[in-house]
Amino acid sequence: MRIVFKMMAALLLLFALLSPASASAAPFEFTPTAKAAFDKMTAAASKATAAKLTSQYAELQRAQKLSIEWDAKIDQLHYRNEEEALAARQRIREVDAAKLQRLQDELAQTKKKYEPLFALYDSLRQQLSLAKSMKDKWLAGVLSPQVDTAKAAVQLAKLDIRSKEAALKKAKADAAKTMKKLRDMLAGADPLKIKIKAAKSAAGNVKKQFQTEASILNRVVRKGDSTASLSSFARMLGYMKQINGERQKIYGYEQQIAGIIAKVNSQPGMK
Repeated sequence: MRIVFKMMAALLLLFALLSPASASAAPFEFTPTAKAAFDKMTAAASKATAAKLTSQYAELQRAQKLSIEWDAKIDQLHYRNEEEALAARQRIREVDAAKLQRLQDELAQTKKKYEPLFALYDSLRQQLSLAKSMKDKWLAGVLSPQVDTAKAAVQLAKLDIRSKEAALKKAKADAAKTMKKLRDMLAGADPLKIKIKAAKSAAGNVKKQFQTEASILNRVVRKGDSTASLSSFARMLGYMKQINGERQKIYGYEQQIAGIIAKVNSQPGMK
């Protein structure tokens, strides 16, 4: 079972690395040609404009670095949550497994123990029936008390079996109830997963706007238009702020999911 978990964990990590968050983490960088044009434009601009351009470019790099860091934190926590949730589901399926097996074994052993008694009772009844049919009063008189004694023992044996069957049935019902409760608790993460999906979608849409603006920036930089470049940088920084805001939300949702899993794992039936 541990080997299976390790294989599943490895797959989850691979999926995490291929997640939309990681795939969108490639930062914007000027091409060598565009960077040369940017340096030329900065050198030709006023001192204040040049400082602003340099500052905005550096700020954009920092914002993108922060985005990459958020992606890494999100993927790491998401992978751990998936692994923990997988293990929790397995433990839920095994709730009271040892107790149920013990009760099942006890029931089987009890039934087996009484098999000779039931066989004896059936045999005595058949002999008594045969004696009566043969009108053998002496044999019937000898067998009748034996049948009555065996019958009483059989009734007690059946009570014992029914008691163990009832105990097993109740234990199964209790285990099913506990499993449902734990699964319902774990399902509390589902609304958060929907929020994560929405946040990823929002970040993805903004990322497209960012990429479009990056093309515009490259174009105006090549033209040497410092004013348009400042405006483009400002828009790109705004987009990165939105993207990082969504990243922060996603991480918060993953933290909440981790809390739900931890709460499930702390329940008595999971220990």
